[in-house]
Amino acid sequence: MRLKTFTVKNYKVIDDTEEVPVDEKVTALVGKNESGKTAILRALWKSKNVAGARFDKLFDYPRDRYSRDRKKTQEVSVLEFELNDEEHLELAGVLSEEPLKAAETVSYTTSYVGEDDIKTEVSFGENVEKLCFRPAKDGMDAVEAVFNAIDSASVADDALAKSKDACMKGVDASGYLWNEETINALEEFGTAIETWLKSDTGTRDAIAKNERAAFAVVLAKAKEGNPLTPAQEWFTKRMPAFIYFDDYGQLETKIHLPTFIRTKDDPNDRRVRTQMALFEWSGLDPEEILQLGKPSEGETPDQGHRRLEKRRALLDSASFSLTGDWVEWWDDREHTLHFDVDGEDLVLRVSDPRNPFPMAFEERSHGFRWFFSFYLVFLVESEKAHENTVLLLDEPGLHLHPTLQTKLIAFFERIADGGNSLIYSTHLPFLVDGDHLERVRTVHLFGSEPQKTKVSNDVRPSGDRDTLFPLQAAVGYSIAQTLFIGKRSVIVEGITDYWLMKSLSDVLSGIEGYTSLDAETVLIPAGGTSKLMPLASIMFSTTGVHERKLRVLLDSDREGLQAKKRVEDLFGDDSSLLMLGNAISRAEATIEDLLPQDEYVRAVAAAVGKEVTLNADEKKEVTNVGTLKKSWQRHGWGEFGTEQKSRVALHLIGEWGGSSISISDECKKRASALFTHINSSFE
Repeated sequence: MRLKTFTVKNYKVIDDTEEVPVDEKVTALVGKNESGKTAILRALWKSKNVAGARFDKLFDYPRDRYSRDRKKTQEVSVLEFELNDEEHLELAGVLSEEPLKAAETVSYTTSYVGEDDIKTEVSFGENVEKLCFRPAKDGMDAVEAVFNAIDSASVADDALAKSKDACMKGVDASGYLWNEETINALEEFGTAIETWLKSDTGTRDAIAKNERAAFAVVLAKAKEGNPLTPAQEWFTKRMPAFIYFDDYGQLETKIHLPTFIRTKDDPNDRRVRTQMALFEWSGLDPEEILQLGKPSEGETPDQGHRRLEKRRALLDSASFSLTGDWVEWWDDREHTLHFDVDGEDLVLRVSDPRNPFPMAFEERSHGFRWFFSFYLVFLVESEKAHENTVLLLDEPGLHLHPTLQTKLIAFFERIADGGNSLIYSTHLPFLVDGDHLERVRTVHLFGSEPQKTKVSNDVRPSGDRDTLFPLQAAVGYSIAQTLFIGKRSVIVEGITDYWLMKSLSDVLSGIEGYTSLDAETVLIPAGGTSKLMPLASIMFSTTGVHERKLRVLLDSDREGLQAKKRVEDLFGDDSSLLMLGNAISRAEATIEDLLPQDEYVRAVAAAVGKEVTLNADEKKEVTNVGTLKKSWQRHGWGEFGTEQKSRVALHLIGEWGGSSISISDECKKRASALFTHINSSFE
């Protein structure tokens, strides 16, 4: 079974997360520090774990409501699990019902009871729980049938009638047969019947015989108890446990063997858990290594030498190389872990091709030690202790390089493929999987003070700008990686350049006699000349990989010429600059000058909803943008800037609609010249 949804209520900074869907493999809780991510994970962990941790209302209940709510009963977590086909059939067998009547989902609710107690409830849903009410209905029918049969003989007395009414009231109030009060009421009714029968056994013995037999069956059924109890016990045994990690118990250079042997059964010692994984993976027996270091009574020199040689052989044999997945996930090279002893300490050292001499484990980087400990524990435990569990990872990978953080996501995927669900919290962009944003649930604080935690409950993220930043960065990174793999990349100044060039290229690709962009060309908008330099520097550093080529297209205006000088000063002959004016044979030009002046002015008027007129001075401006800027100033409309240019570009794209009908021959000619210029630059 797998966790399908969770709801956390009345815990720390959480009033109610409402129902939060959980991905069948990996779910990411993304939010700022102190937003409530850890509270969610710890509340899930306390719902069921192997460490004995449980809710404590004194410390866990929201303090702003504790004084007035402490004696009441409140839900704290509601977990909904989905059964697989095999479990569905197995549950049906436990319920002694046909499979179609069994539950497909099961809810597990944990509640505070008063100040000090906790209770849990297992619910199988409306269809299954009708099984609980049906016996009560049968019981009421049986009571009614017995009394009616007796009453029809006109011999029923008042005591029997009162007993019958009390019985019916008790059954109706609870809705169940197996409550103690209900069983008592049924037994008292049965006793009243027998008392009445004994008053005249000759005539009354035969009265309501069948009905009394049915009543006896109902009473016996009530004494059997809740029919769902076996199913609840079945579920409780199979329900996945939560395993919470906020610190992966990093290994240290020395492991004191007597201390380890003494504390190895302590589930709360994180270091012990990692050390256990190390011994299991290496095949070393810590007790054997410890004893081999101690001379036995009456030991000869030869026997002592043999004992120490055996220990050395075991340590040498246990030293292992981290290959395979480790090489892929860490840094593309093999590492070897070496074992040695120093008195009662097992000593760990690491070597690699760049550092062939073993160095103390603690002298490696923090990221290396964290990832090694993480890798070791999960590789050993994911197929054993963690089988059919929900793993809760609180801020993993904080000390890893971004490239390793992205690899960590692949590691999570592998853990999930082993049959485990995984929920982790993060505020790091590189630990957000840009290809699976549907797995993200954003976490943020909202409302008046004291603010409470809110969680997005579907694939649409919510929260403030800071909360959403890791998602935005992850999407940007994902898009950037896609753009950077193009064999022919052209950086353009802004998004309007991208829109107009892409749309015109699409139109010209279907017209004979005109040239469109080569199919392998990828246009990359820089977001303005101020952002062009850092983007270009990153992309120039990756050129030559897989036959990639890069060009930078600049407007032939003042800003473009300044950018040209900066790029050339920085990159020299490698800059591969293209100037728009050179391509369309104009001394000055911006992307808007692919359209003749009158055509562009008509588009501006339609896009902004203004009657745009030009005087003689404005018509003499070299570029369309220069013309419109002067006209805007003359009309007192402020500045013709980025917003207006974007609206015009979008209007033109919609007007063209993939067809050349509304595009002038001059515009098509200029666009074709630009695309020819770009294509030829790559040849």
